[in-house]
Amino acid sequence: MLRSETANSRRLSGLLMSCAVTALFVAQPAWAQTAVSTPAAEPDQAGIEVIVVTARKQSESLQDVPMSISAVSGKDLEDAGYTELNDISRLSSNVYFEAADRSKPLIYIRGIGTRSYDAGSDPSVGVFVDGVYLGRFGALDMDLMDVARVELLRGPQGSLYGRNTIGGAISVVSRDPSSVFKGHLSGELGTSAISGDSLYSVGASLSGPIAGDAVRGSLSLTRRYREGYQPVSIANIRGGSEDGWSSRGKLMFDLGEATLRLSADYSDIDGPPLVLVPNQLGGPANSPGPVTPGFVTPPEPADPYRLSSDALGQGIDKKTYGGSAQLNIPFGAFELTSITAARKLKIEEIDDLDGTTLPFQVYLADEDGSQFSQEVRLNYETEKLKVLIGAFYSSEDVNRTENINFGPASLLAFFVSPAPLRWDFGLNLESKSSALFGQIQWEPNEKLSLTLGGRYSEDQKDVVFDTRTTVPGFVISNFKTPISRKWDSFDPSASLSYKFSEDVMGYVSYTSGFKSGAFQFIAIAPATAQQVANPESVDSYEAGMRTTLFDRRLRLNASIFSMDYRDLQQLRLVPIGGGVNQVLIANAASSRIPGLELEGRAIFDSKWSLDFSYGYLDAKYKNYVFNSTLDFSGNRLQRAPKNTLSLGLNFETKTSLGELTSRLGYSYRSKIFFEADNNAVDPESSEDSLGLLDASVNLKNKNWTVGLWARNLSDERYRRQVLNSTGTAQRGIWAEPRTFGLRVSSDF
Repeated sequence: MLRSETANSRRLSGLLMSCAVTALFVAQPAWAQTAVSTPAAEPDQAGIEVIVVTARKQSESLQDVPMSISAVSGKDLEDAGYTELNDISRLSSNVYFEAADRSKPLIYIRGIGTRSYDAGSDPSVGVFVDGVYLGRFGALDMDLMDVARVELLRGPQGSLYGRNTIGGAISVVSRDPSSVFKGHLSGELGTSAISGDSLYSVGASLSGPIAGDAVRGSLSLTRRYREGYQPVSIANIRGGSEDGWSSRGKLMFDLGEATLRLSADYSDIDGPPLVLVPNQLGGPANSPGPVTPGFVTPPEPADPYRLSSDALGQGIDKKTYGGSAQLNIPFGAFELTSITAARKLKIEEIDDLDGTTLPFQVYLADEDGSQFSQEVRLNYETEKLKVLIGAFYSSEDVNRTENINFGPASLLAFFVSPAPLRWDFGLNLESKSSALFGQIQWEPNEKLSLTLGGRYSEDQKDVVFDTRTTVPGFVISNFKTPISRKWDSFDPSASLSYKFSEDVMGYVSYTSGFKSGAFQFIAIAPATAQQVANPESVDSYEAGMRTTLFDRRLRLNASIFSMDYRDLQQLRLVPIGGGVNQVLIANAASSRIPGLELEGRAIFDSKWSLDFSYGYLDAKYKNYVFNSTLDFSGNRLQRAPKNTLSLGLNFETKTSLGELTSRLGYSYRSKIFFEADNNAVDPESSEDSLGLLDASVNLKNKNWTVGLWARNLSDERYRRQVLNSTGTAQRGIWAEPRTFGLRVSSDF
């Protein structure tokens, strides 16, 4: 593999580069532990800043939250050159967030995630934007535009959030309109280590009063373009390319004591296309399946960043848009909050499924989804008691079709020639979810706090499988099958925290989580469609400390946890003969996941500081019998690295040219497996340990800022994802190489 052949040289070059730029490229002063929020983070009496978060639906210091939580400001993300939500995995421990493309994100927190991206499954990690749950996978990997902060919560969440999440939650909070007129303009140019790859972006935002203090508004527009870092000949595309527009607007009304926020957003993103790189697994040919006699499978590409495929018109076009209304009405010790939202997602996709120049298989997908949600919360607060009760309802209507066109190189197409062979797997989903949730926080004195919470959920899904083929009776037949399922669950939670001093707090907690059942990704027969996976469940036990030490020069937060994870919904390929594999989703395993997390911030002096985060995860299958001859019990869970580490060395100073702030960041994860067999059946379905160096430097003079940023300085070449065909072939999705850029912005 290219990565293993050049890893040592790249590590050496990366070390030399990091030594050369350390004096210059070191981080923003509030990196990964600063949340610019409303109310904003404020400096403490000395040393480390107070971070204000709203993870528990109330404004409070991060150090008072009895759970594992991280926060990062939107400005810090922008200054460092991070523009997509999946970049937060570079900053957080025990988090895996990679995307094969902009419609297939894979998010895992503490080893819990969802490999599927189909309409019949739910995400294990919930993504919320201004309190609105994003239900569709294709909407999760978004541009970070006009973001105040991103909060990451580890472990199941249910007693505070409208939608239950079994693995964790990512809460994106956008900026509210300002009380004075403000504007922001930015432009960016960049390139990568691959010749011909260039990128640019332009953005503009306005914010301020419209009708005095009674009405404020904001509007942001962003245009992003990238040529792409994977040139593909014949097909004439480039992997990693992008051409997109995004916009966000918000109106804020002061209605006496009440506040109304109206938000709307729209994005239209073309790309990047899903470029699949064949891997012959050490064999004579990287056969994508049974090949028609006379066709010869091309050799594996020597360079995964320069390859060829034959399918024309490849690409992904994704449109997402929606709006929400949030009404807050305080009265006495109570506050009523209502969040009403509607969202829409449209995806059109064409991929060369075999990833070769053979006319073998072309994959097409079309998805049209709409979502409505309503959440109502009532908060009550006294000196010693805080109560939150809430109700939630959401409905989704999704139509998704997966199409496979078989070309003349496919032996299956040869058998039925001259008739064309095409399989269409359609699924219509109507889903409804409702819940009652809440918690009581009792503080009998200023040191002790007891919190009890719970959630009752009901999920109902009605699906219609619509499978069609141009040649009925050959492997599959035409059928239309409706199926309905309903699940419910009660999930309690409890935590006890104690302040040993003003700067040291300890806590223990128990939380339970639930994820509804899953329907099949692709159903080749009515009997397959009837196989519905049961819900997943988890019991999570956690103990932690949140401390500010050494005269408030060090923030050190630690947690240890153990999770009992049951009825894992596993996607696996089952051979059905003729070289064809059937994709099945089933409850196949249970797992015990112990681990720990350390994170914090150290201030050395007025110029230098260090942000750090470390995670350890012993995520293994407790019981997973794959079939009568294969037992995966004891194997590591997919995409659950044993060790993760993030370091950010920050430097700031005042110069004659302006304020200089800089960052040198390093993120590390140990070896991961893409499949549960841990290479026993699918060899090379793993990626070795990976370390990424990022850097940024920004110089601000009055209203102008000039910045340089770089991602993957040591030019690591690695796979973000692998598609398997059970021991016969692989298709890899390769990650971004070294990329750097120049940004200029003006605030007025």
